[in-house]
Amino acid sequence: MPIKDIKEKIIEDALHEKEKIIEEAKENIKNMKNHAQKEIISIKNEIMERYEQEADLKEKKIITEARLEANKDILSEKQAFVDEIFQEAANRIEKLNDKEYSKLMEKLILENVEHGDENIYIGNQERKHINQNFLNEINKKLKHQGQKGELKLSTKHLPIKGGVIIGTDEIRKNASIEVILEKIKEELETELNQFLFQKK
Repeated sequence: MPIKDIKEKIIEDALHEKEKIIEEAKENIKNMKNHAQKEIISIKNEIMERYEQEADLKEKKIITEARLEANKDILSEKQAFVDEIFQEAANRIEKLNDKEYSKLMEKLILENVEHGDENIYIGNQERKHINQNFLNEINKKLKHQGQKGELKLSTKHLPIKGGVIIGTDEIRKNASIEVILEKIKEELETELNQFLFQKK
């Protein structure tokens, strides 16, 4: 083969090889682009999924916190309402006329006396007619019931707003209005909440 033909053959082969390399390079670039695109989509999807999960968690947290806060407000309102009911009860007791109040005090004493020879303590603000003469009438009823009937009014006043405290210096039974109402409140609070705030 002449040298000229050999050169042309080499050039032709080189050109063919060049085109082949270019085609392969284009294919590789295309594949790389496709792979990169898939990676980008995968990363994007992963980011979106993580974002949605985080957003969902934050949303649930916000809703939970809002519900807790709302429940606290509702509970606070319920408590305030129940307190208002018992404050109104205390006000009504305070506004009882002397006869009605005396009956209430007599009932409290008779229900809480154990032996009939206790001291009766009252508060500084107690009505003046809750005195030894008042207790003497109760003593008659206690004797009639088979008890000692020796209740004595203590000269020592205690810091109560109404009602009495019964007993000796060592052992006393608190029958003050505030304590009695607090006991009733504790007993009835659940029932009141169900009655006043039941869901319809």
